[in-house]
Amino acid sequence: MSNSGSSGSGADSGANSGANSGANSGANSGKPEKAAKSEAAKIQEKSLERMEALLKQSAMGIHILFDNLSIAEVMAKPADDKDFFDFNKMKRVQDVMTDLIAKKTYFEKMSFLRDLDPESYKMLIRTYFHIVENTVRAGSELSH
Repeated sequence: MSNSGSSGSGADSGANSGANSGANSGANSGKPEKAAKSEAAKIQEKSLERMEALLKQSAMGIHILFDNLSIAEVMAKPADDKDFFDFNKMKRVQDVMTDLIAKKTYFEKMSFLRDLDPESYKMLIRTYFHIVENTVRAGSELSH
C-alpha cells in the first residue's frame, strides 16, 4: 500500500540500466529472464508446498490459520451456492487465496489474515474448508 515511494526510483533505474546495457544486450539475451522465471517457479512451488502442508494439517483437525470461534461462526451459517459461486466473489477469493499462499511464514500469513476485511475473511474460511473437505474426500476415495 505504500509502494508510491519506490515506483519513481524503479522507473529511473530501469531507464538508466537500459541505456547502459544496450551494447551488452546480445551477449546475455534471455539468461537473466530464464533465471528469474526459474526462481519465481521455485518460490511458487515452495508456497504451494507450504499450503499443501497446511491443508494436510487441517484434514487432521489442526487448524492453525483460523481460530475456532471464527470457524464456528462462519460454518454455522449455511451458504447459498449462488452467492458462493458469484463470479466477483470467486475472483476475490482467488485473489485472497493467492496472496495468502504467497506469504512465506506463518506470521506473515497471520498478519495478512488479520488485515483482511470481514467479508473476505469469512469467504476465505469457507473456501479453505471447502478445499480441505474435497481433499479429504479425494484421499478417502483413492483408498477404496
